[in-house]
Amino acid sequence: MQITKFWKWFFPVTSIFLVLGCNHVDEMTPRSFVSMAVGELDQRRELIADALSKGKVVPIAGPLTLGANEKIKLLPIDFGWVTSSGAIIVHSKKYDVIVIQEPHVSPQKVTWSCVVYPVEAKPKLCGT
Repeated sequence: MQITKFWKWFFPVTSIFLVLGCNHVDEMTPRSFVSMAVGELDQRRELIADALSKGKVVPIAGPLTLGANEKIKLLPIDFGWVTSSGAIIVHSKKYDVIVIQEPHVSPQKVTWSCVVYPVEAKPKLCGT
């Protein structure tokens, strides 16, 4: 009887302590920051690739502006820039990372390279 009462309360009480003791915000690593930033910049890469494939000027060249409804606004970006050649540069002091995504134009398509410093923060979605 005593053992049944113990197990009945053990899991709920333990779960409460685990939830209160774990802060999900602290679990973001530089690699996860880069993954989120690269994922959120997908629409911008498509816009740039479309312009470059048609031989047009990159329409969003300049400071990387973030819309009010974009999730990337929640990411601590200290510097963001889109160059006239279409490269996207993102820097975060909090996670101490720099991400550079560079387009390579060929007659068939536009491919992207991803450079991350420090290299340890480079996620698999950036390629090798």
